[in-house]
Amino acid sequence: MKVVETSGKDLNEAIERGIQELRVRQEEVDHEIMSQDENETKIKLTVKEPRQHLIALTNFMLTSCGFRPTITVTKDDRGLYLNIKTRHTDAILIGKKGETLWSLQYLISRLMKRFHPNLKILVDVGGYRMRRNNFLKKKAEAIARIVLQTGREMALDPLTRREQQVVESTLSAIKGVKLYTIGKGVSKNVIIAPSDESH
Repeated sequence: MKVVETSGKDLNEAIERGIQELRVRQEEVDHEIMSQDENETKIKLTVKEPRQHLIALTNFMLTSCGFRPTITVTKDDRGLYLNIKTRHTDAILIGKKGETLWSLQYLISRLMKRFHPNLKILVDVGGYRMRRNNFLKKKAEAIARIVLQTGREMALDPLTRREQQVVESTLSAIKGVKLYTIGKGVSKNVIIAPSDESH
């Protein structure tokens, strides 16, 4: 956790110097007065613990863009799960096939890594990613069952690279099926096939 000690002629000046040194906003830090007299105030500035820091940073980013978010952060063994809810603008933050959401994930993760380099963060909007991932897992499992019963390969709807990773992870636990792709870009198709067949 990043800590700096600074001083100024008053508290405001000391805080201003500290946040300039850390290159953060005041909402991202906690301060503690170490000593204070008529001429000088000495303080210690500490970057907030990851959960608080994540909420402050995300709130600043989104309110600066005109959103009015409700932000919740929960912790599990994989890291922090950040879910953003807005009144009527979730679709804008998600974007087509989740593209805007992935950009948000990238930005927030990069900014947080300055002070919490080992922190893993999953950013979601209105639970979209959880719903989409669950849907993809169930669909992949259902198609894999059909492929195993019929011995015939089946195609999935076009997927983004990250959606394909979800499907691959799901299929890795199912014996007797494999996944391959044909085509490129937006016309790329993901095929689930019996694993004993060669292509």
